[in-house]
Amino acid sequence: MKPKGSNAGKIRKAAILSCLLLCSVLLGGCWDRREVNDVAFVMGTGLDKEGDQYRVTMQIALPGQLGSSGSTGGGGGTRGNKSYYLESKIGPSFRGASAEEQRGVSRTLNFSHRRVLLFGEALAREGISKMMDVLARIPQNRLSSLVVITKGASLDVLQADAPIEQYPAEMVRELNFSYMKNPRSIKLLMNSILMEGMDPAVPVMSLVKNGPATIKDKKTNIQVDGLAVFRKDRLTGMIDNHLSRFLLLGMGQAKETEIFIPPPKGSGYLSVHLIENNVQIKPYIRGNDIRMTVQLNCNGNVREDETTFDISNGGNLKWLEQQVAQEIKKELGEAVRLIQQKYHSDVLGLGRAIIMSRPDEWKRIKPQWEQLYPKVEVVIDPIVHIENIGAVTKPFGIKKEQVQNE
Repeated sequence: MKPKGSNAGKIRKAAILSCLLLCSVLLGGCWDRREVNDVAFVMGTGLDKEGDQYRVTMQIALPGQLGSSGSTGGGGGTRGNKSYYLESKIGPSFRGASAEEQRGVSRTLNFSHRRVLLFGEALAREGISKMMDVLARIPQNRLSSLVVITKGASLDVLQADAPIEQYPAEMVRELNFSYMKNPRSIKLLMNSILMEGMDPAVPVMSLVKNGPATIKDKKTNIQVDGLAVFRKDRLTGMIDNHLSRFLLLGMGQAKETEIFIPPPKGSGYLSVHLIENNVQIKPYIRGNDIRMTVQLNCNGNVREDETTFDISNGGNLKWLEQQVAQEIKKELGEAVRLIQQKYHSDVLGLGRAIIMSRPDEWKRIKPQWEQLYPKVEVVIDPIVHIENIGAVTKPFGIKKEQVQNE
């Protein structure tokens, strides 16, 4: 029989060994460290289709060149005059082209700070869903990155000078926030694609040269050109900048909408700035005869009166509110006809309105919704309230006898 002391010794040794092993695991906090100098932060990515291949362009930040906006210090690898570096490669897929790019960059590409994802028009018309898989599969990718469609190649937009921001990608992001209430991130876009009864819409942007023609060496900039409308994951059309602002009103996504109304007499315009709008869509269904009422409640301010029309008069202000409502009805009606009959895109969510209020009817009409959608009668019913006419009540700089009271 073995003495009890020998077992106690073995237990003590095993406990000490276990503690040492545990410490080696817990105290190894820096085993996967990565120095900032070894990482290249991707700020924006552009995807284009070239033949049967995909071109992926990455805008990589050069932290050593960062100064104030529009800084011209350093840059270009480690030398140059820009705060970013563009890497562009072709591959059989999004991931394939990204892997090619990694072979040409001495630092590890990091996507956790990516601001925007740009799709070229040609690629978007073929469908974007399969490009999204790698973004959701690798956790480092941010689903909050904003999505934009570019007129022409996305590569061109990422090469903009964009002198007001440090990166073109940052300018694209800021333009998104000034254009829509809730800019479409990757997550929101995929929700719209997968959601029944609604199609996605995202801003369209392009490269422009600003300034008079006489100025040499003009800087290139980025501008919003309108709204890209989809059928499921395929781009079907682009709504121009004017109509897109009314379409955003119907979607409840308008951020800055300015409406110009001519006076009853004379020349010039009154400018009404809509600061708030709420939308409610009500379906009326009788068999396959479907009618939708889009009710809008808009509040606005008068920003400019370059006419002789007196809006301090209560009756005249009411007339102005009615004219703004008529303008919304006319222009939004035209935009709705365009998306219904030409682009077959339900960005207003008419199908979604049926699902939410008449789910039993939706089950009945769902199989034939694609054929019924272009025939749905849409009635626009706007109500406009002008809250403020500004600090000046009468037309400024106009003699009293020249002011129109009605």
